[in-house]
Amino acid sequence: MITPIALIRNLKSTVRAKPVQSVISAAVVVAIILVGLALLNVHAATSVMAVETDTGTATTNAKTVTDATASGAKALKFTAPVTGVPAQCATGGTYLWANLALCGWPDATNTGYVLSECGGALTTSTLSKDSLGVIHVTTNNTTISCQNITGCVSVEATGVTIKNNLIKGCNGFGIRGAANGTGTVVIDDGASATVTQNELNGQKLVHACIWHQGVSMTATKNNCYNIDDGIFSWADTSYSQTTGDQFTIQDNYLHDFTAATSNGHIDGYQTEGAANGLITHNTFLMTAADNTNDTDSAVAIWNSLKSSHDITVSNNLMTGGGFTVYAEDYDPSEASPGGGFSVTNIFFTNNKFSTHMFGCVGGYGVWYVRGAPTDQWRRSGNVVLETGFNLDNGNPTFNGSPCI
Repeated sequence: MITPIALIRNLKSTVRAKPVQSVISAAVVVAIILVGLALLNVHAATSVMAVETDTGTATTNAKTVTDATASGAKALKFTAPVTGVPAQCATGGTYLWANLALCGWPDATNTGYVLSECGGALTTSTLSKDSLGVIHVTTNNTTISCQNITGCVSVEATGVTIKNNLIKGCNGFGIRGAANGTGTVVIDDGASATVTQNELNGQKLVHACIWHQGVSMTATKNNCYNIDDGIFSWADTSYSQTTGDQFTIQDNYLHDFTAATSNGHIDGYQTEGAANGLITHNTFLMTAADNTNDTDSAVAIWNSLKSSHDITVSNNLMTGGGFTVYAEDYDPSEASPGGGFSVTNIFFTNNKFSTHMFGCVGGYGVWYVRGAPTDQWRRSGNVVLETGFNLDNGNPTFNGSPCI
């Protein structure tokens, strides 16, 4: 292989004692070779160089700059290729929802099990189940991975990892009336688990994809559907005052809910008392085909069982619900919330809301209007993508009228 230095040396030897014109020509050739070799070594994702005429218009990733030493005092400056998501993603609408992954949001293509991490296929599970179809995990630090599971997984140990599985829920109606408190994955009292890269299909037979009443829970990159509530933090205060706390919910795709189980109050995330949580960069598409999309909220934070506090809801994509967000002190009642449990330090930051389902984002609006956190709303950087409306001070408008 001829290196750039060898080429330059060869050219130098050919132009010695040549006329000035030859020297200039050789210099031009050297410059072209060096630029070409540099581009070959860059391995750029897209071309960053184009041929321009002296009087033409700059194209691709080039712009005309002033250069006193150049011909006509103008030169072309080549910049790095444009990266990131397509510009139309930022304005929501049909394009965004048809291209969620391309636009940087979780959808069915970038959540759920990854076959390349499972040798190309899932294994049909042979894990022992009880008569109700529940797999009981009782050994600390157990890992369940790359399995095709029909049934529910009950985590009753600490440090459990559930990764790269297809889990089709059991019949929750056989466990409790209306399948209340059931899930494709249940993190029980005193337990902890990381649930990541799973397809969680509730089959319209369980309450939630993940029911968390343990000491801690991390849920990432899960594809969750066919349930009443996506993820539920439950406060089992008869066991501990911290059940359902300490959670991270990130990069999940929650969609296609159902009114067939539980009480029909359909939420992406719900709690009646939880603390120290992060809900970030999830897609909440609050559809429910068996209920004409009459869902309730993407995020609902309440306090009927204990105080909710220190939860951050940040950089999520949300559409649908009656009101898309509840964060409400309603203990002991909505009309007179003082004196009971509280809802404090709940932050909503940089969330993206979409009119994909309703002109007001939710059927009525974004923020529930008849209640608020005990220490009032803490909102920053929340916008409606399609209109650019800033939501930090209240609900948007639609067709010139306020959403209520």
